[in-house]
Amino acid sequence: MEHPCYKCQASIDETLAFCPHCGAPQIRVASPEEEGGQPAPITPDVPQIASPTSWAPAPAYHPQAVQWEAAWKGAILSGLIAAVLTVAPVISLGCCLWLLGAGALSVFLYQRRVPAAFVTPRMGMRIGAVSGVVGFVASTFWMVFRFARDNQEFRRALQEQMDKSIAANPDPHAQDIMRQFMNYLNTPQGLATFFVLILVVMAIAFVAFSAAGGALGAAMFARRRDLR
Repeated sequence: MEHPCYKCQASIDETLAFCPHCGAPQIRVASPEEEGGQPAPITPDVPQIASPTSWAPAPAYHPQAVQWEAAWKGAILSGLIAAVLTVAPVISLGCCLWLLGAGALSVFLYQRRVPAAFVTPRMGMRIGAVSGVVGFVASTFWMVFRFARDNQEFRRALQEQMDKSIAANPDPHAQDIMRQFMNYLNTPQGLATFFVLILVVMAIAFVAFSAAGGALGAAMFARRRDLR
């Protein structure tokens, strides 16, 4: 037997406690006629049912809603940890893994603060994305500081890399394009444009990988709770 979800109106099986589409809780109150018995006697200790058959939401628990007052601290801490790991020498090579781990950690910390919360993958993505934004902002401040301090060194390293690429390419037309590109980067406008493009790519990577880590963390921790 199926019934429509009270929230999204999707058709779901009556044995499910939560809607698989929106996560809304499903509580069915059956009438005595459905159970094949007689109405129970009215006693002062037994609450009476107002409607014979109804599907009603739980009044105080919404699994599809993130309690941000409990999620912010964990997301900020996870984002800062990811920022430190992604800018540190050598270990920054595993930046994608650190971002995935930051998203999962933010969900773990949220569930530690709200043990009764049922975190869906969509909720985990939102919490993980916040940690990614925090990590990106912290990393951006560090990159701006490093760029302002080592501006000439950055230009020299970029010039050396471009010279190697030009020498390795035998096509004169391609070499000319690379030289024009390098000349553009040597201008303040070109260098600023290049730096902004790097930040845009970083922002996308931080948010996307952290959100994916949050979704994975939500699925993993939910499975652990089911096994208990």
